[in-house]
Amino acid sequence: MRKHVLILSLQLGLAAIILHQTRELILVYYLLAPVLLIPAFYFYKERSRGMLLAALLVVVSVNARYFFLNPMPRLFLFWAGQAVFFALSCAYFRELRTALDYASSKRNQVRKNLENLRAKFQTRISSLKHLEVQVGSLMNLFEIARDFSECMDFATLSDFLLKKLRSELSFQRMRIFILPLTPASKEKGGVKLYEMTLGGVQEIERELSDEEKTDFDSMALTKNMVRREKMWFFPILEAEKLTAVFSIDGVQDEDLARVEVLSAYLVLLIKKIQLYETVRELAIIDELTQVFVRHHFVERLEEEVRRSIRFKLPLTVLMLDIDHFKRYNDEFGHLVGDATLKEVADLLKKNLRRVDLVGRYGGEEFVVAMPETRMENACEVAERIRSNTARHDFRVYNDRTKVTVSQGLRVFDAASIREPEKVDVPKLVSELIHHADESMYRAKEEGRNRVCVYKEPHNLL
Repeated sequence: MRKHVLILSLQLGLAAIILHQTRELILVYYLLAPVLLIPAFYFYKERSRGMLLAALLVVVSVNARYFFLNPMPRLFLFWAGQAVFFALSCAYFRELRTALDYASSKRNQVRKNLENLRAKFQTRISSLKHLEVQVGSLMNLFEIARDFSECMDFATLSDFLLKKLRSELSFQRMRIFILPLTPASKEKGGVKLYEMTLGGVQEIERELSDEEKTDFDSMALTKNMVRREKMWFFPILEAEKLTAVFSIDGVQDEDLARVEVLSAYLVLLIKKIQLYETVRELAIIDELTQVFVRHHFVERLEEEVRRSIRFKLPLTVLMLDIDHFKRYNDEFGHLVGDATLKEVADLLKKNLRRVDLVGRYGGEEFVVAMPETRMENACEVAERIRSNTARHDFRVYNDRTKVTVSQGLRVFDAASIREPEKVDVPKLVSELIHHADESMYRAKEEGRNRVCVYKEPHNLL
């Protein structure tokens, strides 16, 4: 405002000079009068209406004085020229200001667009960096998953999984549920569970909770993963049947893509391990009786003999044969005979400890190894097997039958071995089985349905 007052004051001063000088020299008026329009144009440019009116009033006042002194035609032309010049200047400035305002708006719009582009660019850069981190993490998971191929059992897989993923994923717990494959195995117990926490790996066998049963039924039906709060469950299917489940607890939502990649690879790996275990079981387990096949039983017996020799522990080998089984098969048929063999094997396992080994030696013959078992204990076990079998009712299809068994025992006293390092274990195992077999045939010769013990006056070695 002070500036405007100063300019108006200068205009008034110039007007006073013009009025004073033109008393003697009219030329001064024609030269300086147009200068009086400059403050008016300035006030127009500054959009100061009050000052503009005051400046125009000064111009009109000065020009009006000369109209009364000398009203000549050329004076009107002079005024018209000033008016046209002032009007054109104002019009030009108005257009110039419009153009400048338009340019300013365009510049602001360009600046705004540039800022938006810069913000989008920064967002894209951040997204690319995030994707780079995710891709790097996924590549690490892929490298880890590729190393899983060396795992051939669930215990090794669980341990390896925990060690490798601690630094890659934030989680509280991972679990692998191995579901029973057959209805019979479902009746015997719950699922096998490998639980991985920061404290280590635990192998558990338990029943599923009601919530787990609901989730597992949903996965079996939809073939899709299930989420319960912070827990994710990923199904492993074999021939449209749910055979295993991988779950992870406490994982963040942004890590879901990485967990899905990991679970996809685990599906293949778990299927491979299940197939490997199935093949291995078929190689070592007799399909009918679900006890060890002969060659695997012998391998396990050799291990037990070595352990007995090392720690000077006794070991007993028992050979069992079903009496008159050929006649039994001829009378009732082979289907009944097979079912009876299975029941005899079940009776054997029920009357033995978990540490004892049971194998099918051939046909209707079974062989048993009882570690850390002396003569008196072995005889008690054999007598219990004999009496329980004789009392048992074998109900197969529409038939109800009875069978008896003859048994031979061979007790191995490892403490009597003088030079353990020179023992030929395979030969020793073969002799133990042969002696138990001889005792069993002696039991048959003495009337069957009895137990005979092998007695040798001298040591094996």
